Amino acid sequence: MKKYLCLFILLMVVACQHHYQYPPILQEADSLCIVQPDSAVSLLRSIAADIELTDEYVQKRYHLLTIKANDKAYITHSSDSLILSLVDYYEQGGDKDFLGEAYYYAGSTYRDLGDAPRALDYYQKALDAMPGDENLKVKSKVYSQMGNLFRKQNLYNQAIKSFRQSYQCDIKLNDTIGQIYKLRDIGFAYRGLNKPDSTLYLLNQAHELAQSINNEVMDNRITSQLASLYIRLGDLEKAKAYIQPSLDNQDRVNLSSVYSIAANIYYLLGQYDSTAYLCNELLKFGTIYAKSESYDRLANIALKQWKDPVKALAYTEQLIILQDSINRITASESVAQMNSLYNYQIREKENHELVVKNNRSHVLLLLLTIFVLVVVLLCAYFILQHRNRRIRAELFIERLKQVQEKVYRESADMLAENNKKIASLEHELEQMRLEGTTDNRKETIKRILENENENLEMKLHIKESADMFMHTSLLRKKLRERAKVVDEIRDEEWKDIESFLNTNYPEFLSRLQTVGDLNKSEYRTCLLLKCQLSPSEIAALLNLTSGGVANIRRRLSQSILHQSKNPSDWDQFIHSL
Repeated sequence: MKKYLCLFILLMVVACQHHYQYPPILQEADSLCIVQPDSAVSLLRSIAADIELTDEYVQKRYHLLTIKANDKAYITHSSDSLILSLVDYYEQGGDKDFLGEAYYYAGSTYRDLGDAPRALDYYQKALDAMPGDENLKVKSKVYSQMGNLFRKQNLYNQAIKSFRQSYQCDIKLNDTIGQIYKLRDIGFAYRGLNKPDSTLYLLNQAHELAQSINNEVMDNRITSQLASLYIRLGDLEKAKAYIQPSLDNQDRVNLSSVYSIAANIYYLLGQYDSTAYLCNELLKFGTIYAKSESYDRLANIALKQWKDPVKALAYTEQLIILQDSINRITASESVAQMNSLYNYQIREKENHELVVKNNRSHVLLLLLTIFVLVVVLLCAYFILQHRNRRIRAELFIERLKQVQEKVYRESADMLAENNKKIASLEHELEQMRLEGTTDNRKETIKRILENENENLEMKLHIKESADMFMHTSLLRKKLRERAKVVDEIRDEEWKDIESFLNTNYPEFLSRLQTVGDLNKSEYRTCLLLKCQLSPSEIAALLNLTSGGVANIRRRLSQSILHQSKNPSDWDQFIHSL
């Protein structure tokens, strides 16, 4: 009797323990998610009806695998309802082995929905649910996704920290491919911090690692980024040498980036036929950004090399169309970065159907249509007559806005605006603390703004240091002495001035060239203004009258800034670049 009693108790204990036994086909789908995600999506869809007849824990695992397969297949998550139900299930007692993974895909869902703070919250929950060295593959992905979110918000120091943690996971996993990607990502973050030497070191490490495993595809992806970096460093021959293997061994995934980089190299080298070939190829398969750059280069080549203004105009028209789309994308990203990192969903209002009730309404509609057609024809005629000048003006205004917006983002005004936002958030959070409540998203926004202000303060400090150095520089002293004796600057000496300015104000010359097509006198006046010389000194060095210098500044202020005819407005603009 005692023997049977013990057996009965043992059976009861075993029965009370929940053993999760999943169908082998789900394991097969899980394996396919890594190597053939599209096949995993198809396989999971084919068994959807059968899954409805299984236990709840099998259904939940199926739904989690569906989200995983879609994520791996780059199918954007459009709703959070399914993943939240899965998170709730695994939190409330489901198979705890999948709780960390559920948190990870919740983070990825909110990443796609543009809710960065909530994505980061779930990514952190995923890490908390996977202590020690458990689930290193998932942890590596979590850290990598966090790094990407930080990098998109220009929080490069936090991005580097996250990418390094992902890199350490890849080392423990002996995942060489993962290590190559993380070295590249860390390098990109250092590039954002304007540390090209660190970027070069890390990309070379990734290059050596790819070569060590004879992975030609990965090696070409890294060398293409090295080529891009050498463009920035001004070494076009090295850039050309590094991009060539990627052109010879085409990687479809990376082809748009490779062709775009190569086209930039050939264009800067003055090899316009090669540039035109690559640009025309990019128009077939490139990203919207690559196509925009291609139209811009082709328009310039048409004017400079082919002497074909008709083609140049056609390319410019296509550029404007693409630029409108890019501007909308950029505006959306800016809203996401500056306003709580959210992309608010736009809900379309229902359009009420208009019913024409009588013949009079039809007549009015017909007359309106005729009127609109007449107006359209008149507008088309006017546009045809003035299209070339309008296109140039629109391109110029857009470039000026971009420069002014970038200058504003690096200005004390931006710093003050952020401080106001931080103060407002601190007041709201303090009120919430007094009421015994919290808001993690507002805390995250506050931290992001504080980090952004740290970067702004650093940039402002660098600019102030550059201005102070310029004020006491030997070059400025020599120029002022020469102005006293009316010693005009010779043509060969201007390269030294440009080099000096490029060293102390790295973006000044590029921004100046972007805002307008300046003639020689205008361009040189701007350089000397940046050297902190007075109008009378500039007049002496350019062999002009003081009135002539004043007219140049007034004309630039009026034609480019559209503000006033006050020459000092132009001086302030130059000092802000």
